[in-house]
Amino acid sequence: MNLVRIPTVYLVFIESLLAIPIMYALNKTTMMKDQRWIFAVSVFTLVLIGVISFIFVKASPVKKESLFYVWSVFAFTSCVDLFIGLELDQYVSGFMEFYFREGEPYLQTAHGTLINWWDGTGHYALYLILIALCCAGQSYREVGLYWVGSIFNSMIVLMIGSMIGPTGLKWSYMLNIPYVFLPIYAAVQFLRDGSKSRGTTRQSKSGQPTWEKLVEVFFGLWFSAATVLAFFRGIAILGCKGAIFKTYLTDFEPYIKDDNEYGKMQVLTHLFYFIPFYLGAVCALIYPGQKWVGDWSIIHAGAAVQSQLSFIGGSIHWRTPEKFRVPNTSEAHLFFWLVNLSLLIVPHLHALYCHRNEVAHLFLKRATTTTSPSKSLPSRSEGPVATSPSKSIPSRSDGPVATSPSKSIPSRRDGPVTRHMRKVKAS
Repeated sequence: MNLVRIPTVYLVFIESLLAIPIMYALNKTTMMKDQRWIFAVSVFTLVLIGVISFIFVKASPVKKESLFYVWSVFAFTSCVDLFIGLELDQYVSGFMEFYFREGEPYLQTAHGTLINWWDGTGHYALYLILIALCCAGQSYREVGLYWVGSIFNSMIVLMIGSMIGPTGLKWSYMLNIPYVFLPIYAAVQFLRDGSKSRGTTRQSKSGQPTWEKLVEVFFGLWFSAATVLAFFRGIAILGCKGAIFKTYLTDFEPYIKDDNEYGKMQVLTHLFYFIPFYLGAVCALIYPGQKWVGDWSIIHAGAAVQSQLSFIGGSIHWRTPEKFRVPNTSEAHLFFWLVNLSLLIVPHLHALYCHRNEVAHLFLKRATTTTSPSKSLPSRSEGPVATSPSKSIPSRSDGPVATSPSKSIPSRRDGPVTRHMRKVKAS
């Protein structure tokens, strides 16, 4: 069978499924009782997956795309994480017991379960989408920025929370290091290439539609409220002695005080990393024309989806001790769901608003492609007409046209398309 004829994304997907028999076999191996062997075998396996990925594209221009290998290996680990989540929630067994024991024991928490579920579903899908776009020669920058935001938030909370948590660290903790530096490399590439494709930016408020003004007022108020909330949460968990802070931690969001420290780290991540973006977004609404906000709105949306799914899930998961779950009162439930769903949904609405022209153009282009007939005469509003290579007619906006030396391009007035249209009108 010729592998060249099979789409690369299918090959990568099949390659990632190799994780299933590998996990099962390793779980039956006695040497996996030693954490050093687990680390060594994990590194060898990841290198092997990278080599196999290179074989898939060695005859393709994609072999020059360094991020292709990153996403291929990460897709494999996402399949591993999917089975970690399944085993932690007791849907399967006999795959990852050795890893929980001598690999990363801190994953046996509510937060560990939720981040593996997200990596095994959300990140898994993102890796396959990124690989498909990369192999098709299409832009994957926006999807990549979304992934960067999600993986950054995941690693900040997981790595620092695990270091200060009660479970301790083993050799396999170092397997998380590539998930820090490789996304940084990708983020630098995406942001450096951003000069050619930015989100929607307004240069002036004059002539702005009323609905846009109302939407921007909403975003301004929301970012201001999110800043106050993030600051309040951060001060509360850092030990402020005020009665209102103690009441909040006890009666509304006790998960922040969980001994595993992941809820605390997520709140501190909002305090130190999200608040600067909130304030910058408010400034961008007041002073239009800030080109950076388009890219960072996507990064923020990716970080928001990972943080909120982990935080919400951890607050209600059965692995969280009951005293740290959402209190069983109507006020606590209303506050919890209203606040945390808002922190999940509004960042995505803001990203869509920042890129509203691009989204509208994409839908318009697809609608035009599906409704336009295969052969039709051009209207005046459709711009230049594609003709045969030997005789093409330039539009006024196209500038000079490179033609062959032997044949000159007729003018718009005397061109063949114009004469044809005259005959149609005469008939």
